[in-house]
Amino acid sequence: MTNPNPALQLMKSRRFVEAIAAYRKQLPEQPEKKWSNMHGLAESLMGAGQYAEAIPFFEEVSANGRSELPPSAGCLEQISVCHWMAGDRQAALDIIRELVLAVRDGRITFTDFAGGVSQGLILCYMAITLRSIADVDLAMNYLKKLASRPRIKNWPGPAAQFLLGGLTFAEAMKNAADTAQTKPEADQEGWKQNYLAAFFFAAGTERRMAGDEAGARRFFLECASLPYPLVEYEWHLAKGETTPA
Repeated sequence: MTNPNPALQLMKSRRFVEAIAAYRKQLPEQPEKKWSNMHGLAESLMGAGQYAEAIPFFEEVSANGRSELPPSAGCLEQISVCHWMAGDRQAALDIIRELVLAVRDGRITFTDFAGGVSQGLILCYMAITLRSIADVDLAMNYLKKLASRPRIKNWPGPAAQFLLGGLTFAEAMKNAADTAQTKPEADQEGWKQNYLAAFFFAAGTERRMAGDEAGARRFFLECASLPYPLVEYEWHLAKGETTPA
C-alpha cells in the first residue's frame, strides 16, 4: 500500500499555499524523499505565482536530475518560465533557447511525447514577444523538423502543426477532443483541457506572429481561463498576458 502524501494531494487539488506549507514540513521529516519533496515544493510555489522563490528549488532539483540522467531536460522549462514571469525575460529566453538547441542536437533526448514540442512553442512565443527574429527562425525550423517525425501526432504536436499551418483550427480542436476520448473516462476532461491549453497558447503565438495582437490576446485569455493544468507551463505565460503589469 502506498503511503499517503498530503502535500502532493494538496498540490493536485490546486491548493498551492497549503501545499507549500506541507512540503516545507515534509522536507526535513523525509530526508529519503528530498528530491521529490523539493520538486513538489517548487511546483507548488510556481502554482501559487511565487516564481522567483521557485527558481532556486527548481535549479537544485534540475541539477540533481541531470547529473543522474544527463539526457534529461530536468526542470529547465519550468526555470525558463519562472524567470519570464518574475520579470527576467532575457534570462528566460536564453534558457529555453539552450534547451531547444540541446534537444535539436541530441544532447537531451527525454522530452514530451511529441519529441520536444513544448519548448519549441515557448521559444517561439518568447522570441516573437521580444522581437528576436533569429530566435523565431530557430523555433520555427526546430518545430518543422519535429513535424516531419511520427511523434508529432502526440500532443502537444498538433498545436505545433497548427502553428506551422499543417492543421486548421477546426482540425486541431477535433484532434484535442478525439485524443482525450482515448483516455480513461474519468480523466477525459482533464486531458482535453491540457491539450486545449497547449493549442490556445500556440494559436495566440501564431496571431502575434501575424501581427494580430487582438487575436493573440483573445487566445491567451482562452488558455488562461482553463483550469490550471499543472504540467502545461505555457499556461503561466498566457496568464501573464491577461494580468495587468
